Amino acid sequence: MDFSLEIINPRGIYLTKIVSSLTIKLTSGYRTILAGHMDLIGALDYAPMHIISEGKTEYFAIHGGAINITKTKVTIICNAIESASEIDLSRAEASKGRAQKRLQEKDPNFDEKRIRLSLARALARIKTAQYK
Repeated sequence: MDFSLEIINPRGIYLTKIVSSLTIKLTSGYRTILAGHMDLIGALDYAPMHIISEGKTEYFAIHGGAINITKTKVTIICNAIESASEIDLSRAEASKGRAQKRLQEKDPNFDEKRIRLSLARALARIKTAQYK
């Protein structure tokens, strides 16, 4: 049994697709959603996610947001999303290095929360890029 998935980012609808499963990380941990899943609203973490549609698996890096799950439809509203093929691995690794360096320096001119979010985005991209 399948369900409808709609992903919306600040630019508009990113993806609309019929899928058989979605595995995604909420702030409370990873969940795999199948058709008929109990209704749920949750906050999304910065992490890889994947969908299975017509027997094929697709991977994405998702960068925060919210999810609304019903028995027949899942709607994701996210801050940003990238497919594995869109990720520039060298750029993500450089971003990770910059963020780690800034966290070690403890410079009061840098916003630690923004640095940690940058690091989380870089790590999500690096993990997702392995599925290219």
